[in-house]
Amino acid sequence: MPSLRRSIKENIKGYFTFNYAERRGIMVLIMLIMAVESVNALLPEFIKKESIDMTAFEQEIVKFEALLNQPDTVKKYPSYEKAPTSKQYPKQYTYKKKVYAERPPLMIEINTADSAQLVKLYGIGPSFAGRILKYRGMLGGFFSIEQLLEVYGMDSVRYAGIQKNVKADTSFIMTIDVNTAEFKTLLHHPYLDYETVKLICNYREYSGPITCSDTLRKVIGYDPMYEKVKPYIEYRVSNIE
Repeated sequence: MPSLRRSIKENIKGYFTFNYAERRGIMVLIMLIMAVESVNALLPEFIKKESIDMTAFEQEIVKFEALLNQPDTVKKYPSYEKAPTSKQYPKQYTYKKKVYAERPPLMIEINTADSAQLVKLYGIGPSFAGRILKYRGMLGGFFSIEQLLEVYGMDSVRYAGIQKNVKADTSFIMTIDVNTAEFKTLLHHPYLDYETVKLICNYREYSGPITCSDTLRKVIGYDPMYEKVKPYIEYRVSNIE
């Protein structure tokens, strides 16, 4: 039994026996605990709690309650009235539509026009304008705008597109003196063929000058071409020796 008590005593003593390092650590721990407790005890003395001033807020509450207790002062407006329409107002302003001068249609005099003017016509390009000028030179000028149909390549569709934009001034027609013109000059005219020119020259040689259109008609006979060539012929009998 004494040995058992000695064993228990030694075991208990082993739990509560500390070496130098352990005793030093315990002392440091105790000092830290005491320091923390001291700070907790002294801290409230150094920190003053900031008080919240509620005076201004309470004053605003009092003003708001006073407004709630005031009687209703909303201004009453008259009931809705329908706005008058534009028809109920007198017409004060009138809009005047600006009138522009109508642009005159294109009009070209074909006996004096050059290529630059002719190409302004519908369907007439530089090449076709050249044909018109060439044929005008052979004729001596256009007596009628229908003669444009005689220009090579001119069809009814193209002619219909330009006939309202052209006119022929017959004062510019160049005539041929039937009594003095040479054979080749007469033959150059589109309305005089070889046989007709031969009849004219034979008559001048054997019967004398052709003095009027009636004589010319007798010479060449009744030919539809006579009516076409008549505006281009003149009779200068006084120039013949």
